[in-house]
Amino acid sequence: MATKSEPGPLIATAAKSHLLPLGCRQVGRSRLWYSDQRFWVIVIEFQPSGWSKGSYLNVGAMWLWNTKNEWGFNDGYRIDTDCIPFENADQFKPLIDKMSATAALEVLCLRDKFRSISQIARHLVGHSDQVGTVFHAALASALALDVETATKLFDRIRQYPSYGRPALEQWKADSAKLAALLDEPKLFYSKVFETITQVRQNLRLPPDPGCLDFMVATNEG
Repeated sequence: MATKSEPGPLIATAAKSHLLPLGCRQVGRSRLWYSDQRFWVIVIEFQPSGWSKGSYLNVGAMWLWNTKNEWGFNDGYRIDTDCIPFENADQFKPLIDKMSATAALEVLCLRDKFRSISQIARHLVGHSDQVGTVFHAALASALALDVETATKLFDRIRQYPSYGRPALEQWKADSAKLAALLDEPKLFYSKVFETITQVRQNLRLPPDPGCLDFMVATNEG
């Protein structure tokens, strides 16, 4: 049984009960779980509080088509603004079970919401307000074969003033390389697949040789 200083085992047990049946996996022995959607993942985090023992719940999509070395959230994040406090095992167990059930429902909702690359593209185009989200919207639009929208969005990034910020310069450089391939869909897909393969490796996800074919197939969704 977990002691007052150990909410972790209770979180793991509740998460396994609700998330494992959906095919989700735990990252090591951490409070982080994921659902592998091949070219994107659903990230589930039972985030500890900085002020007391307990847990927040964060669930969201992470796109795997731009280079990164760690888990994060690109779309979605905090599900419940309240932290579940940990006082003792009897008090915490039903609360974390309910939170894990909520996490499972969020996974199912995101799978349905983003079941095709076309749906992802439409969603991102409607929420492209910062350079990062514009990049994701442009790339998803190109994968969905909406070259006109992708061209406009990549050009929008090109016109952003960089003000010497390295992160923005990187977004602009990556956008320029991809924009140059828009007239050659096979090369564009191949370049994106190359990045996804590297990111999957960085996150220690298993290789997915069929990911490219799967991305192409989801254009039918």
